[in-house]
Amino acid sequence: MTGQEGQDREVPFIEHIKELRKRLINSLISILIGFLIAYYFSEDIFRFLFKPLKEVLPEGNKNLYFTGIAQPFFLFLKLAFVAGIFIASPFVLYQIWLFIRPALYEKERRFTLLFVLFGSAFFIGGALFGYFIVFPNIFSFFLGFAKDFLSPIITIDDYFSLVISLLLISGLLFELPLIMFILINLDILSVDFFRRYRRYAIVTIVIVAAIVTPTTDAITLLLLSIPLILLYEAGIVFSVLYKKLRVIR
Repeated sequence: MTGQEGQDREVPFIEHIKELRKRLINSLISILIGFLIAYYFSEDIFRFLFKPLKEVLPEGNKNLYFTGIAQPFFLFLKLAFVAGIFIASPFVLYQIWLFIRPALYEKERRFTLLFVLFGSAFFIGGALFGYFIVFPNIFSFFLGFAKDFLSPIITIDDYFSLVISLLLISGLLFELPLIMFILINLDILSVDFFRRYRRYAIVTIVIVAAIVTPTTDAITLLLLSIPLILLYEAGIVFSVLYKKLRVIR
């Protein structure tokens, strides 16, 4: 192999590294910009996330508490960082798309783009469902244990760690139909598999919902279980329709 041939082979790899570096830098810059924007509105974000708990706290005690002098400052940084990633996520996903696009066929490009769009929509939908539906019921349940001799002293770190975790879990749970769609279309599992084990899936969904919403209230359990069961069925329906469309084409 001549030196020129070796150099020609190395050029594409070097170009890939340069392209990857460019996309990473652009992504980091977008996250930094998102962080700065989110930090400017950090108090509004704080109030927005605190609202579900504040509405169910007893009168005269609608506050969160901090146990360290710098705790609020670091909390606002944490909230701004998480919100900054959320704000920048469309641009970051776009950078990932620009990096992998040249290696994809036209059909794969359409599939990947739809995957990103639907994945983002399902995640946001799940997070909003958790915020507006699940949070109020969970918080009401836990605060129901407060008695005349028990008063809640909730710290900002404990509360916001719980909120961020629950938002993440809610968002990921709503990715169920997308995960099913991928498994079916990669021929890892079949539509018949999901149909055959539907009963077991429903039991698993109810158990997961019970863990996420550890209340004795059947309504709260149903509020999370029913949407997930519907999403499970939607995953089957979408996969069947997609396979039929592929056959037609």
